[in-house]
Amino acid sequence: MRKRLALMILILAGFVFLVGTYCMAQEKKLVLLSWGGVWEEGIRKAFGDPFEKETGIKVVYTGPYDLGKLKAMVEAGRTEWDVGQPGMGWLVQAEYANLLEPIDYTVVKKDQLDPGSVHKYGAGGEYEAIAIGYRTAKYGKNPPKGWKDFWDTKAFPGPRCLPKRPDYTMEIALLADGVDPAKLYPLDIDRAFRSLDRIKPNVPVWWTVGTQSQSVLKDGEVDMVATYNGRIIDLKLKGVAAEISWDQALYYQSAWCVFKGTPNRADAMRFIEFTNRPENQAIMSKHIFYGPTNPKAFNYIDKETAKFLPSYSENFKTCVKLDYDYWRPNREKVLERMVQWLMK
Repeated sequence: MRKRLALMILILAGFVFLVGTYCMAQEKKLVLLSWGGVWEEGIRKAFGDPFEKETGIKVVYTGPYDLGKLKAMVEAGRTEWDVGQPGMGWLVQAEYANLLEPIDYTVVKKDQLDPGSVHKYGAGGEYEAIAIGYRTAKYGKNPPKGWKDFWDTKAFPGPRCLPKRPDYTMEIALLADGVDPAKLYPLDIDRAFRSLDRIKPNVPVWWTVGTQSQSVLKDGEVDMVATYNGRIIDLKLKGVAAEISWDQALYYQSAWCVFKGTPNRADAMRFIEFTNRPENQAIMSKHIFYGPTNPKAFNYIDKETAKFLPSYSENFKTCVKLDYDYWRPNREKVLERMVQWLMK
């Protein structure tokens, strides 16, 4: 009887251990900092849901991106976010503030990626573009082509919307003023603000998140917007009378990163590796039309979809590459000047 009782106790203990282990595995989660809207919809379908299915790790979405909040969490030793995919401008700020973990390239595979998308604190992600979106009901027969037309309120009357940030906006202002793209950097900031002075009366909205830039164009609050190409294409395919101009679109990368101090660092690296697989990146490109950073992803993308991507050859040749090496030492002082300028 004693042997049987001991055996039953061992079996019961083993069962409790297995149940506890299973529950702990079921409770594992990864907190992903999200941009919301159509971007998050694509992330869920391309990465979040299949990653959870493969690993059992639940992906939870939160937002918005807030550098000050991240800094406070890191300094307090209570990092609540695990992984995110910011644009290089935001990533560079976080890097300089020591708020990111180095990418573990023993997990994340460099050979999956275009060499230009591999960085110490960011890997993979997608290639995006800031392009002109416009209402076809207003400009259908005479569409704007490039930033000079965006600035030309006589030939193209109507309210505009621009990004409320110096990177993107300074480049746009200089291209609108006739600066040769090959001679864009280093940026002539004084000239950029003189250019912005001319368009400012026609800009009732300065967007801070991509969803806002979509809504003001969709609702007719503005007739032209400078925003992410994926946001414009999404409106077009959902039946909104909107179109995109690729002329001098600003081309750049957004990259996956891991936030400093996360207790889920290892799982975050696994997630980044998962997002860099070509078939997964192809799914994402079909949802929001940003270009893959894994070149092999184009093997899974049909030609009609490829035409909506910044890295599609016909689009790419008209694009201007953003230089974030310039913005590393300059962003904060230009941002401060822009904030003061907007208050005037």
